[in-house]
Order: sequence, then structure tokens, then C-alpha cells
Amino acid sequence: MRVGAESLGRIHRACAVSTFWELDPLAPAYSGSHPEVDKGAWLVARAAEQPAVGVSIVETNTTVGAFATVLVCPTAYAPGAVRMPTAPMSRDAWALTSLHIDQRWRGRGFEAVLLDAAIAAATDCGAVALEAFGLRPGAVPTSALCEGLIRDAGRIGLNEVPALESAGFRVVRDHPVLPRLRVELPPPNDALAAREVAQLLAEVPAGG
Repeated sequence: MRVGAESLGRIHRACAVSTFWELDPLAPAYSGSHPEVDKGAWLVARAAEQPAVGVSIVETNTTVGAFATVLVCPTAYAPGAVRMPTAPMSRDAWALTSLHIDQRWRGRGFEAVLLDAAIAAATDCGAVALEAFGLRPGAVPTSALCEGLIRDAGRIGLNEVPALESAGFRVVRDHPVLPRLRVELPPPNDALAAREVAQLLAEVPAGG
């Protein structure tokens, strides 16, 4: 389901408390001491400006939360990206920031569903391109910064390069650990057919 003004409670718990992308670490008032409040304020502000702030996959027997969520926004609203070694993102693009998913659902195709749905959501919001930072699996850190980002990849929702490339993203600024990737919108062909998306979503059993 798309996450918008009426469904902000339907996001993954880790997503709800992660402010890595949403807060400017260089701002004088930056503290990061109230992540859930800060993230909630960011979500409300974005939902007032864009039709969808992201996409979640939810279990049908629940009314809050999600087992997977991905967020998108104009790059200007993801100031935390300044920490990435291949920053800044292009001004004309939207950012695909974080993808959080429960461990038990990893590797079952839901990441592909989320990425495809995020591309569609950003397209419908009028974005001309979507950019993301990708982590190369097994990469050896080239700096203390990269080492920290690898360690925190799950917490901040970093996507892996192969998953992004499978969804149509291509590297626009290379890096041995964290390249920046981009897909032009609308994409020339859909990453997943609607029927395939429906089939994957149907695999979600009530109660997990």
C-alpha cells in the first residue's frame, strides 16, 4: 500500500524511528535525540506536499505498522544524504532513501516489489528521476565513514546495489562501497508486472 496522509501509521517500526536521511547533520540545531518525534514531523510535512511518501507491505490482519517500508521524496528533503561518499544527489531527482524489512521476509522477493512500487509512486508524484545510494555486498570499507555506514546499513535502510540494478537503476557515480544509482522516470519497462506484484503480496500469511 502507498503511504500517504491517511496511512502514516502503516510504516515499518525501524523506519518510524530512523532519521538518518531526514535530518541535516550539519544544521546548528541538529541533535537526533528525539528520532520518533522528528520522523513523525517529517512524515506529516511530506505527506502534506506529495501524494505518497513511500510504500509499505502490510499484513492483512493488522491495522498499524508494516513488515516492510520504502520511502521516497525530493532530494532536498533528504539532507542526511550529505554523509554518503557519492553525494550530492542530483537536484532534478527524487531520492529513494530507506528500505526496512523484517528479517523473516528478506530474500523472498518483497524488496523487488517495494522498489518497483516506489518507482511507480515517484512517477505518479511527477518525479523525472529517482536516485539511491547502494551498498556493494561484501565490500571492504575504504574509510572510517564507509565502515560506519556498512555497520549501520540495516538501521538506516540502505539498499544493495544488485537489488537496485534489478529494478532498473544504473550507477551514475561509482564507488567501491557506496555508489550512487539513478533511474529515469517513467522507466522504459516495468520491473515487475502487476500480476507478479499481486502474486508476491498474496504470499503474505495473516499473522506472519
